Amino acid sequence: MAKVVIDPGHGGSDPGATNGGYREKDFNLDIALKVRDALTSQYVVDVLMTRTTDRTVSLAERTNFANNNRADYFCSIHINAGGGTGWESYIYNGSVSNFTIQAQNTIHAKVIQGIGSRYSVRDRGKKRANFHVLRETQMPAILLENLFIDTTADLNLLRNANFIRDLSQATADGIAQALSLPRRTTTMYRVIAGSFQNRTNAEERKQFLERNGIASMILTVTIDGRTWYRVQAGAFSQRSNAEARLAELRALGIEDAYILVS
Repeated sequence: MAKVVIDPGHGGSDPGATNGGYREKDFNLDIALKVRDALTSQYVVDVLMTRTTDRTVSLAERTNFANNNRADYFCSIHINAGGGTGWESYIYNGSVSNFTIQAQNTIHAKVIQGIGSRYSVRDRGKKRANFHVLRETQMPAILLENLFIDTTADLNLLRNANFIRDLSQATADGIAQALSLPRRTTTMYRVIAGSFQNRTNAEERKQFLERNGIASMILTVTIDGRTWYRVQAGAFSQRSNAEARLAELRALGIEDAYILVS
């Protein structure tokens, strides 16, 4: 199974580019989590994240994480600044594999196809640069600059939930096409360790699980116009494995856990 690292740029003490109360790090994380969710729900792939919360992660930590996990591909998510407009992608400006170049071509085309004409987003082109996360990763890597936080029209799109959804889906589809990821055809049994309308409650549940050695993620869903934050504590192709995880959660006192079939 292919292993992909998604890297939400900045975080914690490093806000990235800002515009009033809007911070790049927040947009980066939102997009990255949605890319992860699209990939894991629709394709056969193992997705790892350099961060899933607003925490500080150094550049070296990001690339070491990808290298130590022997990832097959690395995608860093960013928002641009400097008064421009539009979307662009980067790969390393030194020696790279042909696959790195072809993957950029594929992902770039897929994203522009998904958001270009629909949202009048300017294609700023495929570029190359000496960015740390592109230079120090031992696998093919790409860095995506998703619009400009300091341009009003671009910021309005970044604040648009439909745009973020379409951008994230197009990015996931581009990565999947570049890596020839197979689509999921089997039933998945997702173990939900609680569903909350307050994200803080979901974060607390996630931290509790991690303190007890259970990895989890927060998924955002909208039902009848209301937003819910689901804490997913595993996704399994066999129901027996999901039942075993459910039993673990019940043993920890989590009575509102359940299995979601998709």
